[in-house]
Amino acid sequence: MDPGNDFEQRFFGLLRRRYSVEDLVFIPADMGGDCGIEGYSRDGIAYQCYADRDSLTLRHRTDKQIAKLNRDTLKLQKYEDRLTEILGPTKIAAYILGVPEYHAAELISHANKRAELVRSWNLPFIEPSFVIGIKTPTDYPAELSAALADRAAEALIPGIAVDDESVDRFHEDKPDLVRVIDEKLSVMHGAVRDATALRRRFIRSFLKKEVIMESLRAWPHTWEVVERRRMARQEEIEFDNDLSCDPAKLRIKDLIHVYREELLTFAGGLRYDDANAIAYGQVGGWLMDCPLELRGSDDI
Repeated sequence: MDPGNDFEQRFFGLLRRRYSVEDLVFIPADMGGDCGIEGYSRDGIAYQCYADRDSLTLRHRTDKQIAKLNRDTLKLQKYEDRLTEILGPTKIAAYILGVPEYHAAELISHANKRAELVRSWNLPFIEPSFVIGIKTPTDYPAELSAALADRAAEALIPGIAVDDESVDRFHEDKPDLVRVIDEKLSVMHGAVRDATALRRRFIRSFLKKEVIMESLRAWPHTWEVVERRRMARQEEIEFDNDLSCDPAKLRIKDLIHVYREELLTFAGGLRYDDANAIAYGQVGGWLMDCPLELRGSDDI
């Protein structure tokens, strides 16, 4: 599914918990566009959602969010007649741009300036006190908690790619961790085709996991559950060092699969792909910096 459409559905899923069916109006964009808003509530709040697809930096994301706000507020003026008909007696006092996350006070300042501009147009459906706000799902804590509890909402994490340069830089910056994982993987002898390539894949997965966990801070309930499962599983690893007789390759595979299933079971707001990436990345982290011991075939 398109990330923008996916986020829109999830955001409006929260709003449907906030409003009755009669008080929330969704505007289909299939024919004629959405006129700058995707829906509104009868209490005078217009909603527009935006999830960017490919921002590489926080600066890039902020610039795109500002551009989105500019484009869509211009539509309020462009489609004045159509919006007047759509809104009927409802007057808009607030315009909310819903995003998965944002990072700059600059965006809030720009929203205030943009609201002043919209007020100057004297549109018939805009209240004199009109304001623009930026909201994320965490601004609706009751609705989000309920949605996460019944798995009706999941954290929307942008697609993450870790390039070769980042992996190389990790090797240079963290040589002690690289040495540890090399020592642990060496016990597998001929059980893997290319230990160097495997090590790089684990490091790449670990770096991806770190970015995912940072993104999950915008979804604190899910972040907390994932972190609790990590600590619990890490404690169990120490016991398993003495209890498990499984060869290294099998133990690593089982640990990835078991941990992934734990995340999907207990972290209601986590998508499968993200749970899978966290599991691979976390096992990579345990191989580098955790008392995870592996048995070679000669030790069994």
